[in-house]
Amino acid sequence: MKNLLRYLFLLLIGLSPVRPARATALPAPGRPLGEALNPDGTLRPGANGSFDARAFRMSTAPDGRPVFRPAGTTGAGDERWADGFAVRDGVDGYVAAIAKFGVHVYIGGSFTAAGNVPANCLAHWDGTAWSAMGTGVATNPSGALSVTALAMAPNGDVYAGGAFSQIGNVAANNVARWDGTAWNALGSGAANGTDGRVRTLVVASNGDVYAGGTFGNAGNVAAINVARWNGATWSSFGTGAANGVRLGSVWCLALGPNGTVYVGGDFLQAGGLLGTTCVAKWSGTAWSGLNNSGAGTGLNAVVYDMAVAANGDLYACGGFSQAGGAPANYVARWNGTAWNSLGVGGAVSFGYGPAALAIAASGEVYVSGALVTVGATTSNTVAMWNGTAWSLVPGAPLASVGEMVTTPAGDLYVGGYVSQAGGVPVNNIARLSGGTWRALGPGVGLGLHGYTVFDVSVSVVVAAPGGLVYVGGTFRLAGGTLANNVACWDGNDWRALGAGAANGTNGPVKALAVSSSGEVYVGGEFTLAGGAAANRVARWNGMAWNSLGVGAANGFNYGAVNGLALAPTGELYAGGSFDRAGNNVYANGIAKWDGTAWSAMGTGLGSGGTYSTGEVAAVAVAPNGTVYAGGSFSRSKRGPTDFIARWSGTAWVAFATGSYYDVSGPVSALAVATNGDVYVGGDFTLANGIPVNYLARWNGIGWSGVGTTTPSGINVAVTALALGAAGELYIGTSFRPLAGITVANRIAKWNGTAWSNLGTGLNGLVGALAVGGNGKLYAGGSFTATGDGSKFTARFAIYDPNAPLATKAARTTPAAQLFPNPAHGAATLRLPAGAPRLPLTLVDTQGRTVRRYPAPANAETNLDLRGLPAGTYVVRCGEYSQRLLVE
Repeated sequence: MKNLLRYLFLLLIGLSPVRPARATALPAPGRPLGEALNPDGTLRPGANGSFDARAFRMSTAPDGRPVFRPAGTTGAGDERWADGFAVRDGVDGYVAAIAKFGVHVYIGGSFTAAGNVPANCLAHWDGTAWSAMGTGVATNPSGALSVTALAMAPNGDVYAGGAFSQIGNVAANNVARWDGTAWNALGSGAANGTDGRVRTLVVASNGDVYAGGTFGNAGNVAAINVARWNGATWSSFGTGAANGVRLGSVWCLALGPNGTVYVGGDFLQAGGLLGTTCVAKWSGTAWSGLNNSGAGTGLNAVVYDMAVAANGDLYACGGFSQAGGAPANYVARWNGTAWNSLGVGGAVSFGYGPAALAIAASGEVYVSGALVTVGATTSNTVAMWNGTAWSLVPGAPLASVGEMVTTPAGDLYVGGYVSQAGGVPVNNIARLSGGTWRALGPGVGLGLHGYTVFDVSVSVVVAAPGGLVYVGGTFRLAGGTLANNVACWDGNDWRALGAGAANGTNGPVKALAVSSSGEVYVGGEFTLAGGAAANRVARWNGMAWNSLGVGAANGFNYGAVNGLALAPTGELYAGGSFDRAGNNVYANGIAKWDGTAWSAMGTGLGSGGTYSTGEVAAVAVAPNGTVYAGGSFSRSKRGPTDFIARWSGTAWVAFATGSYYDVSGPVSALAVATNGDVYVGGDFTLANGIPVNYLARWNGIGWSGVGTTTPSGINVAVTALALGAAGELYIGTSFRPLAGITVANRIAKWNGTAWSNLGTGLNGLVGALAVGGNGKLYAGGSFTATGDGSKFTARFAIYDPNAPLATKAARTTPAAQLFPNPAHGAATLRLPAGAPRLPLTLVDTQGRTVRRYPAPANAETNLDLRGLPAGTYVVRCGEYSQRLLVE
């Protein structure tokens, strides 16, 4: 890779134009090459530096210029990772902001992928495909939203606001502009943008940008929570005591007639004026309140969203119950002189303050909330006001809608934590068009998804008889199947365990075990399975869910089940953080189910006892029936059964004898070989005093490390283990480990003598591993792609060690080039050298021919695009085709 980067560095310097050119800001070394490319794949003028080109392949244009195209699988060995497990549609996290421009939809929030494209918190949908907006903004590890606002400029530029200090390769404080190819700061130097979060943005017809949020300065100007950018400088709303809004922050902005700006939020005063609680108006020179006949105090609680209708009326939604001193149930209308409620009394209820409001071109007002109720009927998230009455929007999305946008054609886009709309599985964004809900994407990915990028993961994978694979974790969708936290992969598609919305469990699944007859035992942190009571453990018999125990005494009293294992004789062993099992049996972290009742195993191992702390994380049963348990449990003053123990049949005992404890830290994973050897992974560095570094083997007599280095093992805690039929050991971790002399991304294989990579590995935590009877390795975790990001595989991945590897790079067909792209009025098509000169056709997204062009006389030909509606088209010439965006 160092040689490749050095080559690209020299290549790009050599390709820099001799004539003076406007310098282009370049990514830091190691950033994706895409940031330095034009839409047609050529290098931007002035580009020079070193780049990570692993996700691209290079060809040469007829004039000798290099052209870079996204490659397919680029990592060596990644051919063995199965295709098809990408994001199905939409994005893999929360959508907080939506902006629309012609056929283009731009979204922001907290996500890492859009469709099968890496997209960090910002993405673009062109009507047929997703694309990234540069490298976007990194997701916030705390879960806080990185991008919370988007707004379109009249020229098609996109403004983004949120909480960030860098966007793409540009230093930008909380607000920035996307010009179609690159991000730009609003202002120069370190004082650009704002000094705090931007929650809302609007752009006036003259291009002025208004920003609101929680900040005290914009640029070098004091601006309290609201400011204006005129394209060159920042300015405040008022000066001195009248500057901005105080004692709170701004959540929303709306543009009224004659340059009026409406400001909403949770503030107590605007411009220092009384009667401006939570809502106020800025005329361009002065503040005023919105009060009935000059009385009242604005709105009595937070305003989350606002929109102005074609007649100039202002609609607001939020947590308020009064508007201008008059009753208003979360939604109100300001007609220029007074506030009015929408409907009488309790005509509509939103459970709590609605978060988003949008007005259709025909005048209908859409409002989103939670548990929306109209009359006696409760919907999920969206209601509509037609001017005289409320109604529920049929098929409104499940979960939480945080943003809505309407189009002139009457379509409604909704974003948030959305997993289903109108019975259609969607990933956090959906479109209502002509009464039908639609996902934004091809709907072909088989990855696992949920409501947020932070809470979706697979914790356990089990390979079952018949080629079935069961996975458990925290998710809502398995491919296009609604599956609550547990699902079955049948080799072709996903199956839910149960029917309807109540399938699966109502909480995370952390443990699975499958009997020889196919019954599936599920453990975790839930109280319902298939809608029936099941306290942290349940059984799926292929048709229905059953609790383990009778009545309220089924399962466990609190905590979670982290590990399950079945004995050859059918007994089920469960380990976790619980205290009591079944009918008040004192179990202390581990218990046995004999098919009819729960029983304790000695005094247990977990935190329920007077003399112990921690919990059981993993349980395993050897072929001879011996039970092993590992976790974070330890006795007071430490003892021989700290972190790992063996059940003798009457008591928990240590593996080895002597003055040392078995392992020196918490155990996360156990695997037992057919010969009885026990492999142990976790966060420890010693086993019975022997250096082992996070991974050890017990052979029935003593401990040893696994690996060829001294000390043996790897350099990061092990989170998952699995054994193959030939005795090969697979390990998973949360970071990039060094196994022996092999650098591996979070997953590696030990064959008994050496470590090896699994392609480029995976790009996130590997928390679960299982090997099927077919020899394939199944992995689960929080990853979204292979280690180099070139192949998407969302939280579930299949590795076939027997699949053939590519022996040489595949022959590529030179691509036709189309530029500029996007285009307006005209574009140029450049065919590869030697390509046949055939007539050209221009087709729309439905495959209909829009225009025909004669066969080009030369390699280049000009295409007349005048009169074409803005949208996405495809230019075709024989076997060559290129997508074209017309603006």
